[in-house]
Amino acid sequence: MALLGALLKESVKWKQKQNKGIIEPTEQLQIEVLNELLTKASSTEIGMQYDFSSMVQSEDVQTNFQNSVPLFSYESYYDKWLIRALEDKPNIIWPGKINYFAKSSGTTKSGSKRIPVSTESIRYFHKAAFQQLSTIHQFNFPARFYQSDVLTIGGCTRLTTVGEHLEGDLSGILKRTKPFIFRPFAKPGKRLSKVSDWEVKMDAIVEKAPYWNIGVVAGNPSWVCLLLEKIVQHYDLKWIQDIWPNFSMYLHGGVFLGNYEKRIQAISKFPIMFVDTYLASEGYFAYQTNPLEKGMDLLLNHGVYYEFIESNYFEKLNQLKGDYSGIPTLSLNEVEEGKPYALVVSTCSGLWRYVIGDVVRFSNLNKYTIQIVGRIAHTMNSVGEHLSLENMMEAINEVADIMGVEVSEFCVTISSKNDRHFWYIGSKQVVNEQLFAVHLNSALEKRNDDYCAIRKVILKAPKVKALPEEKFYEFMERKGKLGAQHKFPRVLNAAWKNEWENFLANPILTGNLFS
Repeated sequence: MALLGALLKESVKWKQKQNKGIIEPTEQLQIEVLNELLTKASSTEIGMQYDFSSMVQSEDVQTNFQNSVPLFSYESYYDKWLIRALEDKPNIIWPGKINYFAKSSGTTKSGSKRIPVSTESIRYFHKAAFQQLSTIHQFNFPARFYQSDVLTIGGCTRLTTVGEHLEGDLSGILKRTKPFIFRPFAKPGKRLSKVSDWEVKMDAIVEKAPYWNIGVVAGNPSWVCLLLEKIVQHYDLKWIQDIWPNFSMYLHGGVFLGNYEKRIQAISKFPIMFVDTYLASEGYFAYQTNPLEKGMDLLLNHGVYYEFIESNYFEKLNQLKGDYSGIPTLSLNEVEEGKPYALVVSTCSGLWRYVIGDVVRFSNLNKYTIQIVGRIAHTMNSVGEHLSLENMMEAINEVADIMGVEVSEFCVTISSKNDRHFWYIGSKQVVNEQLFAVHLNSALEKRNDDYCAIRKVILKAPKVKALPEEKFYEFMERKGKLGAQHKFPRVLNAAWKNEWENFLANPILTGNLFS
């Protein structure tokens, strides 16, 4: 079996060499992608509305595209175009009918977001997944690792027939269309993947754990961490490798790991390799190719054309309800290293100039390496403090280290008078709330000049409420959002704030909030 592992390892190396000539990052690739997208969609209703055919013939297709097609939020795109594609009408946003729609965790006036997933985009999803696997040889794992399986902690893979199309979690769509070669190595398997009850699924995975040989785990950090800890506790293990000796890699979706990395390393016999992957319902955008460098290389020839909005327009993006006229975008050749940008995508699933909501930063323009640094909606900017999610995550982690506590979840709101931030932190330990607030304020002032200035004239000192981390999960369960595809928002909007505070006001919890 060791020989088989070695052969598999060598085949991965060969595939990586084959890929090198295909995925060299150049700006010209993006122009070619845009031309291809416009050409294919030129006979659709949206293509005729904005005259895609003429754009392809123009000397500067990128500028023509930016000047002719408006930016869209989900709501504005839904109202004008997507609703008719969801009615199974052909040739609206992409040639033919869209057979799959991925239901995302976002909520809108029409319910959960439904993101179109075309046959072309499915091919790119699988292509990117295979290419990412081909980079694993750089991590120098032993040959036996290549005989292990991949456990994906995803949503329910059961799809629902709506009219003439199927809807469900992206993991269900990709599993249904997964190439045969991947199927024997994927866990938790077809039956368990269809289970919609999150706790039932987790208990079943715990029961199956001794029978699997897991080398790679993929999924949302909070749920993966809970699962691994549950397995260790259930079987009274010291290390997770006592049951999965080959577990060496965690694919964590490009999000902030925070304290989750420490918790996973704490139950691991040896250092786990944490690998960023930027896979969203809208597309497979990037993945980490170098184990020694943070960041993910943008996929420039995978059916997605990218644009970028500068940070001084973030507040306007949050305030407007889809009317983004007057907000300029930058092409790939115009971005700068170290600056945050809101990501805009046009895809081979028929999304056009769609503001996805993520904020990225380029760390290496030679390879177009990016990091996800937050969400537009997760920026705390109630009175001009301009706190990014990156600021908040770094500050929380710094204070947790100073005080020797673990903070697995947190969120922040603004007071009804807009004069104070209320922070809720989830921990298994007793936390000195007043001292945590003092250190947190200092850490935020150090990272953000706007926050420091606003603190002197408008904002009072922050207040902190420490809660058992289970309360965050109980709240998500109450909202019907317990599971791998759902994340607790870091900055609560008015609706979430009211629900959260009403939940915490339940007499089961002792004390009043911030009395």
